[in-house]
Amino acid sequence: MPHPDRETLAQYLNGTLPDGASRALQRHLSLCPTCEERLVALAPGPSPSLSTAPPEEDYQDLIRRLLDSQRAEVAAIRHGLAAERAAAPGLWREIAPEPQERRRQRVLDEPRFQTWGFFELLIDRAYGAIQEDPRAAEDLLRLAVAVAGQLGSAGYGPAAGETAQARAWIWLANILRVQGDFQQAEAALQTAERHLSRGWLDPLDEALLLEVKGALRRGQRRFAEAVELLDAAIDIYWEVNEPHLQGRALGIKGLVLQYTGDFTAAADCFRTSLFLVDGLREPRLVLTNQYNLIGCLHDAGQSAEAASLIVDARRLTEQVGRRSDLLRLRWTEGKIAASRGRLETAEAALREVREAFFESSLVFDAALVSLDLAAVYLRQHRAEETKRLAAELIPVFQTRDVHREILASLIVFQQAADLEQLTAGLIEETAARLRQARGNPQPRPGTEA
Repeated sequence: MPHPDRETLAQYLNGTLPDGASRALQRHLSLCPTCEERLVALAPGPSPSLSTAPPEEDYQDLIRRLLDSQRAEVAAIRHGLAAERAAAPGLWREIAPEPQERRRQRVLDEPRFQTWGFFELLIDRAYGAIQEDPRAAEDLLRLAVAVAGQLGSAGYGPAAGETAQARAWIWLANILRVQGDFQQAEAALQTAERHLSRGWLDPLDEALLLEVKGALRRGQRRFAEAVELLDAAIDIYWEVNEPHLQGRALGIKGLVLQYTGDFTAAADCFRTSLFLVDGLREPRLVLTNQYNLIGCLHDAGQSAEAASLIVDARRLTEQVGRRSDLLRLRWTEGKIAASRGRLETAEAALREVREAFFESSLVFDAALVSLDLAAVYLRQHRAEETKRLAAELIPVFQTRDVHREILASLIVFQQAADLEQLTAGLIEETAARLRQARGNPQPRPGTEA
């Protein structure tokens, strides 16, 4: 939380500060010696709220003793949490092979699973699995919700249980968003907000809620709301001195601006994000933001600067990336080569990436690469190759559950290619529709996006 003003400290001393705000301030005082001294300085004499104190006792000494007691309590909690964290991996290995419903029953029945350390482990593992295996991440987060529901009665207090539930539901909303279930993601965020209002009022949880809601608004194409929410999260992360999280939220804001076509502003977000993000903590986040920066620079017409970053991006990809990352980097190289007039180099890169994407069933990406390749063929007046590209796309998408508007756009693209009336503007318009559809997939059956 931000440093409290004089009035807030006075209300805390007089016992008139609301319950939730008082709890948040207590945590802040235990970590901020400056505010602790300011609090002591505001206590010149006896206070009615501490009338049980001996008359001869100096009130400032009493305040110091109370704060010392709080620090001792915090130290004891940290010691216990360290032990829980050490035990958590073993607990996970024990239940990991079991079916999800059996896992859930065990964490409800066995108190040894009902610890904050085990709850943290589930959240951390889910976060690490978001991109690789979203369904596994969802299972972990639903298990975390079950554990969080037991913490209030497991000796941590009601506020701790509410805070844990808020955190679990926020991350569950995020993974539902990643899977395209926007309706359930919205419902999960509403549940998180209810728990958050009854928890510790931790500013980091408040900022996380805003960050995830901003990402959801991006998926819903409510871009102005997304930027507003993300700016609020960024401000909180700055106030509590969390540069890594500030950089993470800035990266999401960059994606929003990229979707709206403001590539220069998006590039600024990605640049700042790269400066703030801790590469040792999340190397793949650095890699993602580097790729996005290169892409935005290219789209903003700054291909020379984009090209200058390719070597560093490739080095980072070889260290922490996967084959799919190398393919996306190769795709970017192809687009940059095309923009700089090196059409043969561009064609070789784009054909390589297109084939690999089709082999991996990444049809949206394969289609986007095909459109980039079509633009290269158009500049070379190779109408027959463009016709073949267009003809190959329609059957692939007809076998999949995609927006009808996407099929309609591809049909228009194919007809224009067949009539040799294709233009660079139509190619870009078709690509824009595909990019929008990739960021806003069809909802699950029975839901609405």
